[in-house]
Amino acid sequence: MKYNISWPNRAKFAFTVFDDTDNSTIENCKPVYDYLIQRGILTTKSVWVYPSRGSYLGGSLADRRYLEWIRELDSSGVEVGLHGVGDGNFSRNEIIAGLEEFEHKLGHYPKIHCNHAANPDNLYWGVGRFVFPINLVYKVIYFLKGRRKLPEGGDKKGSVYFWGDAASEKIKYVRNLTFTGVNTLKLDPKMPWHDLTKPFVNYWFSSSDGSNIKVFNDLISSENLDKLESEGGACIIYTHFASGFVDDQGNLDANFKLRIDDLATRQGWFVPTGQLLDFLLDQKSSTTVSYKYRLSRSIVWIFERFKKYLTYRM
Repeated sequence: MKYNISWPNRAKFAFTVFDDTDNSTIENCKPVYDYLIQRGILTTKSVWVYPSRGSYLGGSLADRRYLEWIRELDSSGVEVGLHGVGDGNFSRNEIIAGLEEFEHKLGHYPKIHCNHAANPDNLYWGVGRFVFPINLVYKVIYFLKGRRKLPEGGDKKGSVYFWGDAASEKIKYVRNLTFTGVNTLKLDPKMPWHDLTKPFVNYWFSSSDGSNIKVFNDLISSENLDKLESEGGACIIYTHFASGFVDDQGNLDANFKLRIDDLATRQGWFVPTGQLLDFLLDQKSSTTVSYKYRLSRSIVWIFERFKKYLTYRM
């Protein structure tokens, strides 16, 4: 499928990355960003405002040294997004204060957000992520596996974790489904889109799975980049740059460098996720999608998860 999109600067395709901040430190992520910036590839790095209260480690805006690095990235053109205000449980008041702290320290609110793991403040997460009947299947599997109460969610009015009103006011885009194909736009051609049943999220977008160094390198193989280029599509990779991209000695993965070198020589439009989504949004006359479309994307997502399990056993 060839997309009839006139990408800026006569580019043949668009490419970006959304980096989840789980376990992110200056030591295990700075070499990645240094290399991407050097090669002219601007992406999006999410952050936490507060230190972790859960099982994940990593820096936050409360760490002065980490904050200075994030400010450097921001000034260099890397987009800074939100991955929740932190790992663990944070009340509504803390989340609202965290958004203000983000703005105070970086000079702007986050345009883009991605839910984090099983945080109870996640927006429309877990069973709330899907439409009928897939949401019922998810609910049954959830109880069979854990027999726990479903999290209340940041979209539930009355919950101590509710912040949906602030999210709709401050945040433009929220990530949802992740697919295995390199052309994200082919798998979710209507993104970014709005779901009338989930009013606290302005626009949803999907991503392509590059969750760790192995999956990422496989995703942007020369063959896959050829395909992306020939289709004239757009790739938004979801990843964790803290997951194996840099070794304990601070060396950047050699295969990753080769993949990025290949990517940088191609005629792509390399901009942060929010900028790419803004461009796609400007092309649309309508952003509301039907139940049928949402159901179809959820079904594709199920098959994609099964495909990933067969390939990586994860």
